[in-house]
Amino acid sequence: MCGISGIYNYFDKNIDSKKIIEKIVKIQNSRGPDANNIWISDCKKITFGHNRLSIIDLSDLAKQPFVSKDKNFIITFNGEIYNYKEIKEELTHNNITFKSNSDTEVIIEAYKYWGLESLKKFRGMFSFGLWDIQKRKLLLARDPLGIKPLYYINKNNVIYFASQIKSLLSIDGINFKKNETSIVSFYIWGNVQDPFTLYSDINSVEKGTCKIINESGTEETFVYDNLKDLFLNSEPITFNNKIDETDYLKSIVDETVKSHQVADVPVEFLLSSGIDSSILVASTNNEDKKNCSSLTLDFNIGNIDDETYLAKKTAKKNNILHKIKKLRSDEVEFVIEDFFNNMDSPTNDGLNNFIISYLAKKDNTKVLISGVGGDELFSGYPSFKKIPQMINILKYFPDLNFINDLLKNKIQNLFKKKLNTKYLSIFKYGRKLNTAFLLQRSLFLPEELDHFLQPNIIKNGLEELNTIDNTSQDIKDIKDKKLSIMYLEIKYYLCSKLLRDIDWASMAHSIEMRTPFVDIFFYRKLIPLIKSNLKIDKTNLLNCYKDILPEELYKRKKTGFGIPHKFFLEKFYNRELKYSRPIRDWSILSFEKYLNNEKKN
Repeated sequence: MCGISGIYNYFDKNIDSKKIIEKIVKIQNSRGPDANNIWISDCKKITFGHNRLSIIDLSDLAKQPFVSKDKNFIITFNGEIYNYKEIKEELTHNNITFKSNSDTEVIIEAYKYWGLESLKKFRGMFSFGLWDIQKRKLLLARDPLGIKPLYYINKNNVIYFASQIKSLLSIDGINFKKNETSIVSFYIWGNVQDPFTLYSDINSVEKGTCKIINESGTEETFVYDNLKDLFLNSEPITFNNKIDETDYLKSIVDETVKSHQVADVPVEFLLSSGIDSSILVASTNNEDKKNCSSLTLDFNIGNIDDETYLAKKTAKKNNILHKIKKLRSDEVEFVIEDFFNNMDSPTNDGLNNFIISYLAKKDNTKVLISGVGGDELFSGYPSFKKIPQMINILKYFPDLNFINDLLKNKIQNLFKKKLNTKYLSIFKYGRKLNTAFLLQRSLFLPEELDHFLQPNIIKNGLEELNTIDNTSQDIKDIKDKKLSIMYLEIKYYLCSKLLRDIDWASMAHSIEMRTPFVDIFFYRKLIPLIKSNLKIDKTNLLNCYKDILPEELYKRKKTGFGIPHKFFLEKFYNRELKYSRPIRDWSILSFEKYLNNEKKN
């Protein structure tokens, strides 16, 4: 895991590329404090920077930017390719030799051998910039689920790219105008939806794609993986009984967990009292446990549920070294302010991962394994239950405008402080799956934006964001309700919010966070199972490992890692809550804090 950066000055503009990249490398130091380096091409048009966090092949042979043996390909790479040994063995059988034991070199040699089709072979999380000297092309690629970020600017005949938005903001001479669509996106979703960023000139390389930039600066996009196609085209599996189903599920969970433990340094599981993280620990075989430990946060602030008892019991049953860490009361305010200072894109989430990474860093941990992504795949969120209920109940009510007006204008004014006003629009949004999802997941609904945004920003932002039409189109051909909700949760919540926040929040502390449930190879085997003739949920997961997990996990209600927003707002920011849901007030504070800290020097 690293920080990458680069410049393609394709028309030889008068800029100091080396100085710009030196500044970006300095800003991204926490992403890779083990080493940093800059490479400049002979033609002076390409400058690559790299910050290294050494996880695989700790030797200098793996340092980046990495130059191929024939010196025709140079890469700056962020992430991990978990199946690099298997790909390397395949290439070796074809008489290809290597000068290092790194996954970085495997990417180059795979590209040389298979071309862009090589991207389909990589199991892992990655983003990279690769300069192909022979073809005079720059490649900017990102993994299929967008676990690793990659941002770029194509402005004034120069391409700039980096791992973080704030590092690109350090470039002089560019007017970083705010994007109205992104502002609206934040207030609807609590984050800026991919592929937008808060700035009109900064774009995100979309997940599962590779940007190809030629000598004239023209961009082509090669889509090598598409999640929607996987949902639509996967063939369901038919099982004869529940035993066969459980065996299959266990085998693919074991496979993804094992693959995510490939490292030349120890790894540590984030272990809560929830099902997903417990499953990951239980799935680890005894041999791999020698290189593992588990970590639980004792977050005894603001009446948050204690995670330690059940986590400790799970660790003991699985004979894995377990640590419990506390955030001291005198650290809380500092950590929250540091969280806002490091925030790379406006969000109302990510504090939980920032805190746990802060504590893990104190133990010199480099790799954390998280259970994020399990709720999307195994119906862990309330949306899987509430959305079908809404749709079914509202079938019996007429779709009359006066009911919507009554709820909005009369009842909302009477009970503004006590009610979640968003749900006063249930008759308007609760009849269709995509709008019910918006109702369930949104921070504010479109008609509430006039509380704090100018009419022209709302109009322009809503038109380009086009949320209702886009979410409808997203699930148009997905016939199953559960799969439709799953796809929306993955696209709008997991990929655009959780994964983006996990990256910058963990890398602020030089921590690599891995996500075994967020893995395209796992998805390719799990989606057919979810489409099978038997029901799949969290109970099925528990049944795979029932002998080595506490029985309480079967009965415990889902809690998640809650953040006491109300407590923090009142104690540290002296804020009187305006809304019944404290997350709304927290979100407004987060956006203000981001704007105050948007540039890093």
